Amino acid sequence: MAGSLTAAVRNHWVTSGKSVRSPHHIESVIESAVDALVERGIDRSWIQTGRKASLPASFGLGNTRWDIVIIKDEIPLGGIEFTAQSGTSARMNLPNRIHEATSRALAVRSSDQNGGLQPLLGLFIMWEQGSGTSVQPRLEAALNQFLDDELYDEIAYTTCNSDAELREPVEGMSVQRFIDRFSRRLLARAVGPLEVVTPILEPYREVIEAARGEKKDYSLERVPKQGGQAAVFRGVHKASGIEIAFKRRLSQWSKAGARMGREIEIARILSAHPHVMPVLDFEAQHRWFIMPLADATAEEQFLQLKDPTHLHRMIKSVASALAEAHRHGWRHRDVKPQNILLLHGRWTLADWGTVRRPRGQTTFAGRTGAHIGTPGFAPPELFPGPHAPEFPAGPHDLSVPATDIYSLGRVAAWALTGQWPQANIPLLPTEEPWRTIVEEATQHKIERRPQSIAEFLAIIDREHGKAGRS
Repeated sequence: MAGSLTAAVRNHWVTSGKSVRSPHHIESVIESAVDALVERGIDRSWIQTGRKASLPASFGLGNTRWDIVIIKDEIPLGGIEFTAQSGTSARMNLPNRIHEATSRALAVRSSDQNGGLQPLLGLFIMWEQGSGTSVQPRLEAALNQFLDDELYDEIAYTTCNSDAELREPVEGMSVQRFIDRFSRRLLARAVGPLEVVTPILEPYREVIEAARGEKKDYSLERVPKQGGQAAVFRGVHKASGIEIAFKRRLSQWSKAGARMGREIEIARILSAHPHVMPVLDFEAQHRWFIMPLADATAEEQFLQLKDPTHLHRMIKSVASALAEAHRHGWRHRDVKPQNILLLHGRWTLADWGTVRRPRGQTTFAGRTGAHIGTPGFAPPELFPGPHAPEFPAGPHDLSVPATDIYSLGRVAAWALTGQWPQANIPLLPTEEPWRTIVEEATQHKIERRPQSIAEFLAIIDREHGKAGRS
């Protein structure tokens, strides 16, 4: 699907045979990128290029110029910068290009104005290696630093030698991946109805089809449940009378806006999954969103979950949601009883605000310091403390599927023991098969835990099989 864009990148360099031309004009590549966005569902009327392409200063985004800007209903959804360099100038100008890319993203990311609106940012790098052997490693180090600093959400990186063969040297930075993920994430951030109403969402069809990001479409009925990051109101969709939950963030800081934006984006992308709490409607500036009104949290179902049969069903449901998220490369990082919700008799996982995306897909505001998640449920690598082993990398670099598996094991331990876990202190049920299951899932060392949800579920089946034979 990205073939025409890849061809445009190749044609940008090659004029005839194996000659490489100077990359001063990349209009054809930008035009192909626009076509690729439109093919993937982005309305052409949202896209601005040329002199019109700037993220507006009215949103505190630095009035920065981008090669492509996507704006819907006057709300900036994203921007893409294209840069190309060849030959000796590539080597000589590398520091300047890195500085320009850094400054452009920082002008957007460092603003706390307008409630923390954070558009998606993409960087499209086209580099002719020339004769300088030091350029490519230096450039790749800079791109990795962009991702570590969470300046850009998606990066495409291609190189071309004098042999005129186009290369994509870094996994996760291909043209195909860039355009597919950037488009999908733009659509998830665009206010409006979900593209598909699955049978699971059928009870909320009227809410979904009327979604337009307007708070006046809902009436709020009760005093909210207050959390550390947001307040959740019980409410009603006025036009249909359908009960909903209205979640409003408490802080106007940019990091809070980015956190809620992540929660909305990922819940929308995973909305077809039966065990993911969907987002039905939201405000474009990510100050609130609408979700179904849950029957209860796992915490409120504490007594029922002491029954191993009920617990087994809940754990497998949440594991299913995590498996789908992990398939996309996302880690939840805050699995706990309050974020596991019962909806029409079905367990769902909610609150994706602390999600860690794979390298190259993180957002600037996602970095939360040395501690991530909830004490007692967060694994030692995300919540270092006196009882945690030493890890060679920071918590952001250690977000792997095993981090969520640890937290899910702690949820099982909490349910069966009746004790709230303490950070990094083992907590095991007394009886099998769950004692062994929890013990394997909550090892302090990452490599000793199950490395995937499939492996974790296999352990559950194995231990239940043993219990059935005894």
